[in-house]
Amino acid sequence: MRDPKVLLPLLIIVNACIWGFTILMVAHTLRGTGAYQEIQSILGAAAGMSIVIVGGGMAALFTSLKAQKQEPDSR
Repeated sequence: MRDPKVLLPLLIIVNACIWGFTILMVAHTLRGTGAYQEIQSILGAAAGMSIVIVGGGMAALFTSLKAQKQEPDSR
């Protein structure tokens, strides 16, 4: 799971799923209304989750890449 080839696509897919769910929930909430106040908490929560997931995932990716570069070759 620490392989960057696995982690980066997984991050992208999870982030896309969060935003897809957000779009569906906003569409459901706005059905028949015009009130932004009803959706601002949904959008704010999704933006926060997106920042945490993508930011944390990228930090983990950079940490693992840095650790791989610092390991001496055993060959």
